[in-house]
Amino acid sequence: MLTVPPEAILTILRSARTAAPDPRLDQVLRAFQHDWEALGRRRYSTLGDAVQDATQAALLKIISPQKLAGLQDTSRIHAWARSIFVHAVMDVARDLRRHRGTVLVGGADEDPEQVLRERLASLEPTPEEQVSGRERLALVARCIERLEIAKLRFIEGLGEKEIAERLDLSRDGVAGQLKRIRKAIRNVLEDPE
Repeated sequence: MLTVPPEAILTILRSARTAAPDPRLDQVLRAFQHDWEALGRRRYSTLGDAVQDATQAALLKIISPQKLAGLQDTSRIHAWARSIFVHAVMDVARDLRRHRGTVLVGGADEDPEQVLRERLASLEPTPEEQVSGRERLALVARCIERLEIAKLRFIEGLGEKEIAERLDLSRDGVAGQLKRIRKAIRNVLEDPE
């Protein structure tokens, strides 16, 4: 690495964002880059050229005033910088996995949006679903047409008290019949035969 003391390296890195950077800045950054590329070839060889991307991202981070402010022990500047590089490698690797997991839809000459529209299910019910829905409604209608209480409650929207008064029944009697009607409707809907 460098023969420059850690305190001087910190000062040099801090100068990167000033109007007059330290003349040794390029030398310091090249030294970090050289070490990181060697580490990348040894430990992250499967990433190939992506290690270069991680190196560049890490170089930008080590001259960031926010990152430099987080350095607690100047004597550990090399370990701190290496940690930033390793995190940059992990970020690049995560992005590569995300990108590799991307599925291309359709051929090279096809519009991916159009292909998806053709392959995805429609929000509209299919003809089979429409027929099934009509059959279920017919079954419910046949059950309800025989029951005056059901007509008053579900078709006319009357409350239990109004139904009881109109049919001269007790409110509890109306509630019990409505409960049995709901159960019968559920049973009919569960067994379409």
